[in-house]
This record gives sequence, structure tokens and C-alpha cells, in this order.
Amino acid sequence: MKLDMKWGDAARFSGGRLVSGSADDAFNSISTDTRTIQDGEVFWALKGEKYDAHSFLNAELAKKASGWIVEESKLPNLKPPFPPRLIAVSHSLRALQALAAHHRKKFDIPVIGITGSNGKTTTKEMLKSILSELGPVCSSPGNWNNQIGVPLSVLHLDSTHRWAVFELADSHPGDIKEVSQIAQPTLAVFTNIGPDHIEFYGNMEANFKTKLELLDYVSQDAPVVINSDDPWLSSLEGRLGGRAVTFGEAPLCRVRFSGEEIVIDRHKIIVHLKALGKLSKYNAAAAAAAAWALGVAPEAIRLGLEKYAPFAMRMERVSHPSGCEIILDAYNANPASMKASIESFMEEFPNKKKILVLGDMKELGEQSVSFHAELGDWLSTLPVDKIYLAGPEMKAAAEAIAKRKPPFALNYKENPADWINELKKSINKNSACLFKASRAMKFENVHAAVKDVK
Repeated sequence: MKLDMKWGDAARFSGGRLVSGSADDAFNSISTDTRTIQDGEVFWALKGEKYDAHSFLNAELAKKASGWIVEESKLPNLKPPFPPRLIAVSHSLRALQALAAHHRKKFDIPVIGITGSNGKTTTKEMLKSILSELGPVCSSPGNWNNQIGVPLSVLHLDSTHRWAVFELADSHPGDIKEVSQIAQPTLAVFTNIGPDHIEFYGNMEANFKTKLELLDYVSQDAPVVINSDDPWLSSLEGRLGGRAVTFGEAPLCRVRFSGEEIVIDRHKIIVHLKALGKLSKYNAAAAAAAAWALGVAPEAIRLGLEKYAPFAMRMERVSHPSGCEIILDAYNANPASMKASIESFMEEFPNKKKILVLGDMKELGEQSVSFHAELGDWLSTLPVDKIYLAGPEMKAAAEAIAKRKPPFALNYKENPADWINELKKSINKNSACLFKASRAMKFENVHAAVKDVK
């Protein structure tokens, strides 16, 4: 992070006041984590639902940090020693967002905002890989895509960057509006629309409208990349007109994929992706469409896509001592991503005995039972050898499968520890196994237990 700012400027642009220290002192890098802060960085004390960083302000941090950003209401309770510089703000998160929004305005470069129910991080990383063929890219580290992650990502922008790619996530109405105001994108990418975070939205219409908030923060002539195969997004084509840069499998998409072939406005390239399955192809097509809208040549698009390597726990191919082919896709799950991952897995290993190890899809609210039951109905039609289900919400899927009486073996327990030994005995060199669940299920631990052959 190279902010090239003064403490007086930081106070003014964050809406705070400089309590102590010189306004002309350099303000170059911030941290919100006492565990990773480097000597000389500014510590920004954020307050969340489950923690308050003001409780971590102590002598050790005062010595290590060049200064603190704290909330006015906390000042009377702070105990010395203090760092040499101190800014007080009314609301530390809003102040961070304000500073980031100001910082963003200093850069006249293409800024891509990516939103959608699934594939945001992969699309972002694929697009970053493409654009890196042409120059330095600033992008969201990992999945820094929320009200804290987006401003921190934006603050990494500096004069060396030729492009910026930011992932924009939501779970409540107004979320995309909030992060778009900070990122100020010049090009919008919509990967897909699915039933994510329905617990907070109540219905798909509210979900869709929230993601569309991104359109209000790009110029009226800016390109908009949309998944033409998605029924929600395809409805935007008429509204967008020539601004729409469509991608998908449909014949009329401007960026169309089929097998390893991607056709970009009649330019045909063959791309050998390291990522597995159809969802990865959609993500690659979305990244290609965004790059094409930015004027990147097809050959650079091909090179960038082929250099991309999947992140951990995102359709990650991992080894097992038995020789079993294992795919770990345990970063997140909703009905759309669950189906896409399973379809990709089935396609990848046609000649293996296939084992599905699945956990709850979280944040589906009142519709959770119906979504899990629908999943179970669909699973019962698949040519798999065994299915292991875990989590309280997967009970509905297990009951739906049991009613259908499919030919494969089914094992459901609320706690995966109750079938882990049986699963260990099931996998061998002739099998392939997919682990898929919402992040809260911590299925990486289930995978680790299976990998331990002792």
C-alpha cells in the first residue's frame, strides 16, 4: 500500500480530526489487524458485530504503529501510552470507506467491478491474469469483497497500476450500492444470478435488484458484461443495447464457449484451462468478455486464461494416498453453485466411481428446506456410487433421496464425524470424490480427516 498522503489529508478525507501529531507527517499504509500490522503502519480500529478493535489498543500497538484511527466515542476510555499520531472519527468503517472513495478518484484508469451469485472470485482472478499480460493490475486480495474488503482493496491502488479489478459482494439490499460508491467502476461484470443469501433477501427479485445497483455507478455509455444464458441477466440486453457484452453458450453471445474453444466476436481461440468444469468455462468467458470490452487482443486473453490456477477450496484438485481423484470445493455453496460443481465433477470423471460428500447450503432462510429437498430430488437421478450428506439442513435432501430409492448408497448424519470412517473405506484409485458445502460447514476439515490414512 502506497497512499502518498499526509496525516492532515487523511483526517480531512475521512471526515475526522487530527487529535495529535503533525498534519504534514507521511501517512502511507494502514492495517486493520493487530496480528499482521507492520512497523510504521497506521492502525485503523474497526468495530464489528462480533468484535471491537478498540479493545486491542495497547502499549505494544502504540509502539509498533505510526498512529491510530479511533472513534470519538472511544477517546475518553483510551489509556496511555498513545502512538505519536491520532485521528478521531465518528464511525471508523464509514471513515475508512470515505478515505478509500477519495483515494479512488485520484486514478483515471479502467476499473472493473464484478458481481453475481457465483464465480466472482474466479472471474476476477482470470481477468487479472489476462490484464497482467499488458501491465500491473490492482485487484481484491482473495475475497475482499464486502464493506471492509472493498475499501481496503481500493487503498492498494497506486500510480504503477494500469488496471483495477474489484469483486463486489452483497448479502443485504443496498450492499452493492455501498461498495460501488467506493470502487467507482468504469465497467460492470455480472456473472450470474442465483438464490444466494435468500435468508436476508426473502426472494430472488430483491437479490437481483441489489446486484443491479452496480449499474447506477458506471457511466451510461460504459460496457456491461452479462451472462446471456442466465434468465435474469438476459432480460437486461434490451435495456443495455449496444453496451451489452454478452457471454455464454448461446449462439448469439459475443463471447461464446464450446469445449476448449472460445469465440470472441468471430475470433476463435483454443484455451486449455487448469480449472475444471462448465462453471469455470463461464467464468473464463466472463473474463474474456470484460477483457475484450477493454480492447485486449484475443491472443493475450488466451495466454492469461491459461496461466490462471484455481484458488484453494475452489474446485481444487488434490491428491490422496489411495489414488482417488479428489475435488475440494468447500469455500461456499448455494443451490446454483452446488449443481454447477456437481455437474462439472460428473463431467470430469466419466469413468470413475463417483462419490459426493455434501454439506449444508447456508443463508437460505425460510426456503432452505425446499431448496435442500429439490437438491435431493435431483441428486437421486445421478449416476453416482455413493453420497454422504452432513448438516442439519441436509436432512431434507436425505429424506428426498430416500423417497426416490435410487440405486446408490446414501449415508446422512448431522455430524460428518459419524460417517468419516466409512467414507475413508469407500475411496480408492478407481473412485473420484467431490467435497462441497457452505463455508460454515468447514469441509476442509472433513477432507483433511479423510486424507489422514492413519
